[in-house]
Amino acid sequence: MGKSKDIFAKLSIYIKGALMGLADLLYPERCVCCDKVLGVKEKGCCMDCMPKLPRIEGNICMKCGKPMEDDGEFCSDCMAHDHFFDRGTAAFIYTGAIRHSIYRMKFQNRRDYIPFYAQEMVHALWGKIEIWRPELILPIPMHWKKKRQRGYNQSELLAKRISLMTGIPAANDLLKCIRKMPDQKKLNREQRMKNIHGIIEVSKEFPKVRSVLLIDDVYTTGSTVDEVSRVLKHAGVQHVYFVVLCIGKGKKAVCTATKM
Repeated sequence: MGKSKDIFAKLSIYIKGALMGLADLLYPERCVCCDKVLGVKEKGCCMDCMPKLPRIEGNICMKCGKPMEDDGEFCSDCMAHDHFFDRGTAAFIYTGAIRHSIYRMKFQNRRDYIPFYAQEMVHALWGKIEIWRPELILPIPMHWKKKRQRGYNQSELLAKRISLMTGIPAANDLLKCIRKMPDQKKLNREQRMKNIHGIIEVSKEFPKVRSVLLIDDVYTTGSTVDEVSRVLKHAGVQHVYFVVLCIGKGKKAVCTATKM
C-alpha cells in the first residue's frame, strides 16, 4: 500500500512537470515591452528593454509621487487641489512601451504580465511600507458589467500578487462600484471628479483598520483614487495610501513647505 502511494506521488510529480514543460513550450514567457520570447535568465522584461523602462527618477511630488521637472516638494496639481489620499507612489511614468504594455494587459488578456508588474510596484514601495504601515490592501473596484466583459479586474490581480509578496492581507469584496463609469479620457480634473462622485460604495462588513493601501494600474488626474479615498475616510479609515504601476508625467512644480 505504501509503495503504491509512493509510485502514485512520483507519477503525479512527473505528470505535473511534463505539463508545465509543455505549457512553457506552447506559451513561452514574453517581454512585457517588446513581446519577444524571453531567454532562460530573463524574467518579465528582456535585457534589451529593461534599460529603456521609464522608471521614476529624480525629484518627485511628496504627495502623489509624480516626477517633476524642477526642485520642489509638490507638483502643480497637488499645489492647486486638495486630495483625500495621504500619499502615493508609482513604478513607471505612463509613456512609451509600458503604456502599450498596459493596454495589452487590459484589453488583450495579457495577464501573464501581472507578476512582473507587481514586482515593480513592490519595488516602488520599498521603504514606504514601514512608514505607512498599511493594514489592508484594496484594489480599485470595477463595475461588474465591465469586469464580466473583460473577464477580470487587473487591479484585483495586482493586489493579490502584491499581498503575497508583502504579507499584507488583501480583500476584493469590501469596495463596490455601484454604477458603470462613463469614459473619462477627454475630461478635465473637475469634470472627472463630478463624474465619479458617489460611484464607490463601502461594504457593511468593512473592518476597523487605521491604514489602507490602494492598488491601481494608472494614475492620471487622481480622481478615481481620490473618490475611493474620500469614501474610505468617511467609513473611518484614518490614512489612505496608493501604489500604481504607472503615473502621468508631472508638470512644473512650485516649492512649498506648508501643504501636505
